[in-house]
Amino acid sequence: MTNPKILVTGATGRTGGAVVAQLLAKGWPVRAAVRVRNTRSDLLQDRGAEVVVADIFDPGQLTGAMRGVQRAYYCPPYHPLVIQSAMAFADAARETGLEQIVGLSQWLAGPNHPALMSRQHWLIDRTFSELPGIAHTVVNPGFFADSPYLEMMPFAAHFGLLPLPMASESLNAPPSVDDIARVAVAALSDPARHSGKSYRPTGPELLTVSEIAGVIGRVVGHNVRHLKSPLWMFYKGAKALGAEPFMLSGLRHWFEDNDQGAFAVGAPN
Repeated sequence: MTNPKILVTGATGRTGGAVVAQLLAKGWPVRAAVRVRNTRSDLLQDRGAEVVVADIFDPGQLTGAMRGVQRAYYCPPYHPLVIQSAMAFADAARETGLEQIVGLSQWLAGPNHPALMSRQHWLIDRTFSELPGIAHTVVNPGFFADSPYLEMMPFAAHFGLLPLPMASESLNAPPSVDDIARVAVAALSDPARHSGKSYRPTGPELLTVSEIAGVIGRVVGHNVRHLKSPLWMFYKGAKALGAEPFMLSGLRHWFEDNDQGAFAVGAPN
C-alpha cells in the first residue's frame, strides 16, 4: 500500500526540517513548502522531497501546494499576521479536501494570555479543530532546548554564563526539535488515532535553569552559571541576533510564566 503524500510547511526551518527528514526516513512521500529556492531547499530535494515554493499567507498558492497531498504539518510563522496565514491554510485545506492537519502550537496558548502570539495560537488551534471532516492534532511544546537554551552556547563557551531573564530555580524539561518532530510524525502517520488530541513534547527530565547551565558546562568543558539578565539587556542581544520585534513583544510574558512554573512537565490531553 502506498503511503499518502504529506505537505510540510516551514520545511527549511527547525521543526519543519526535522519533520521532513523523519518522514522521508520512514518512507513517506513529502512535499516541502518553502518561501524561496535556496541551498537548504535544494538539500531537501536531494534527500527525496518534492519542493514547492508557496507564500504561507497566500490562499491561492497554498491551495496549489496542497493539491495531491492528503495530510499536512502546519508550522506557524513568527509574524503579527500569523492568524491570516492560518485562515489561508484552513481555506486551502477545505478547498483541497485535506484529511489531516498536525499543527505546531505552544503550551501557553489561550484566549486571555497577555502575549498576542499566544492568543493567536489558541485561535489557530480552535479554527483547525472546527474544520469539518479534517482530523486535527495539536503539538504544543514549551521552550525548546534549541531556543533559548542552546542559543546561549557562545556566551557559555566564552564567558561561562547562561544569561536568561528567568529565575534560576524555574523548572523546564526542554525538548529538542527532533523530539518535537517525532511527535508530529507519529500523529501524521495515524490520523484516526491522534485526531482531536493535544500533545506536549518534553525532554526526559525536569530541570532548573541552574541545572541546565551545569549540563551545558559539562559540554563546553568548564563551569557555567546562570545569570538572570534584565529584560532590556536580553532584548538588545536578541535584536542584535535578528529577532523580530513581534516575537520580542511576547518575551516578557513568556519568561514571567516560566518563573511561575508554567513550563513544567504536563500530561497530554
